[in-house]
Amino acid sequence: NTDWSGFSMGFRQALPDASLRHVVLLGAGGAGAAVGHAILKMGAQALSIADTDGARAEALASRLAAQHPAARVSRVGDAAEALAGASGLIHATPTGMDKHPGMPIAEGALAHRPWVAEVVYFPIETELLKAARARGCAVADGGGMAVGQAIGAFELFTGRKADAARMEAHFRGLLESNARAGARASSTSRESLE
Repeated sequence: NTDWSGFSMGFRQALPDASLRHVVLLGAGGAGAAVGHAILKMGAQALSIADTDGARAEALASRLAAQHPAARVSRVGDAAEALAGASGLIHATPTGMDKHPGMPIAEGALAHRPWVAEVVYFPIETELLKAARARGCAVADGGGMAVGQAIGAFELFTGRKADAARMEAHFRGLLESNARAGARASSTSRESLE
């Protein structure tokens, strides 16, 4: 699939100078597996994986360690503790999506200002990204992965080169249109209650 290559493309565009010395990955599901592979393929020296399902995190860590023997890959029980010495954080769980609001990790865990990459793109500005920006962290929103996936899929299916800038602009335009429509609907709803 194009999940890993999509993440790589978006990450490199948003955070070209990010240190890959030690990355903490929240989430060991399908998205976590893809972005874990991607960040290791990009040269991460160490990857610490945290998931509410410890066995799933352990299984992913074992799989990725076998595929990327030059890196240190491990499962961690406490993501906030692992993040204290990390250069970056990748969030790959449903937390923060429109239907799963909230933060996947306490805001205080961002105190030393690691870079933060997100895979969620509805909403594009998650609570995690807001908190990270407020702390001065460099961030990559989930839109980079979404557009990167679309570019990869288009090229795979058609055999033609995608216009990456046009696809990025279209995606961002759709997000803006949805935000405006949501604001109008919210305003109409409040007016009808009054």
